[in-house]
Amino acid sequence: MGTCPSYEELLARQEASRLAFGRMLLNWRRRNGWTQYTACTWAKAIGEPSMVISYGNLSVIEQGKAGELRQKSFWQLGELNRRIAAKEWGRFGDAALREKLEAAIPLGDEGCPVWGPLEFWACYCGVRPVPQPFRAAPAPVISERQAVMLSGRWRRQLCSQIEAHDLDPATALDALMALAAEKHRRAFYAVLTGFRSYNPAELSALWLEGDRYRPELWLEQWLAPSPSSQSGA
Repeated sequence: MGTCPSYEELLARQEASRLAFGRMLLNWRRRNGWTQYTACTWAKAIGEPSMVISYGNLSVIEQGKAGELRQKSFWQLGELNRRIAAKEWGRFGDAALREKLEAAIPLGDEGCPVWGPLEFWACYCGVRPVPQPFRAAPAPVISERQAVMLSGRWRRQLCSQIEAHDLDPATALDALMALAAEKHRRAFYAVLTGFRSYNPAELSALWLEGDRYRPELWLEQWLAPSPSSQSGA
C-alpha cells in the first residue's frame, strides 16, 4: 500500500485544483467573448438575477482565491452551462447581448459534453480534469485604444532601460530584435521605434498560453542579463 499524503500535500493539491478550476472558468468566459458582467447582465435582463454567480464573486473564483465554494455556486454554473447548450436565452431587447450569448459554447469534455453541477464540483475538488480546450487562455478581446496603450508601454520600457543604463540605442534594438521570431521583427521594430502601434488583431496573434503577449516576454528576456552587457562597449 502506498503512503498516505500528508496534510500539507493535501492542502497543496486543494490549492492547485482550485487555481485550475478558476483558470478554467476564466478561459471559458474569454473564449465566449464575455466580460465578468455578461452573465449577470443577462440574468438581470430576463428577471432571474440569482441564476448566476455575481461578477464580484466570479472574479475571486477565477483567481482561485474564493475558498470553499457553496453548493449553490455549482448549481449556478450548471444552470448557466445548460442554458448555453440549449440556447435558452429568454426574452430581452438587447441585441448586442443576444449576439454575445448566441456565440457562446458550453463547457464539457468527451465523457460529458455539457457539464452539470456534479461535474463542476468534481473539477473543483480535483477529481475531474479541466477539459483540454479550456486549459489555455485565449487572447483577451481588446480595443484599438488598449492596443495603442500596450504598444506605448513596451516602447517606454525600452526607452527607460536605454536611458537608465546609458545603452547604445541601435545595439539595444539589435539585441532585442534577435529575441523575436523573424516573422514578427518588422512590426516589433516599427512599434518600438514609434512608427506605429500594434492593432488588436496583431496582438491576438502574439498571445501566448502563459496568459501574456510575446513582446512582453521578449522585453523580459532582453532585460534578464545585466543591461550594461548590452551597451556594446
